[in-house]
Amino acid sequence: MGGPVGGGEAGCPITLRAVVPTCIAFLTVACGASRVPQSLRGYNILVEEKDVQSTELARALREQGIRVRPRVRGGSGPTAALIYFSFRDPTAGEPTWFHLRLADTRTGVIVRASTIQLDSLTATPRSRAQAAVRALMAGDATISSP
Repeated sequence: MGGPVGGGEAGCPITLRAVVPTCIAFLTVACGASRVPQSLRGYNILVEEKDVQSTELARALREQGIRVRPRVRGGSGPTAALIYFSFRDPTAGEPTWFHLRLADTRTGVIVRASTIQLDSLTATPRSRAQAAVRALMAGDATISSP
């Protein structure tokens, strides 16, 4: 198990003792990397797909590797409810904002939040959902407490 495997720099043999730990370390880092932010790991996200926008949000979350449930289920572990809304300041010419909040169903604590500005690139429910979920998964999505 420690014999030469091939030639390294300057003709030095590479042994399995060096290759195997390197491969294991690489696989651990590659497989351990997740698109799911640390604050959401272990959470199921509750999305009641009652309209086009909520259906698209559920699909966008699933595409990011998030477990989505249509209703609360007892004993299913930590669950966060998806809350979303649009807001526009009544002042003329102000942009419209699309807000996402994930609130822990047991404590009410907001575990993740994002806001995107709506424009021509986010005109459809699908594009809005994809942009909002990308913002939610970004490292700078806000996290607050009650």
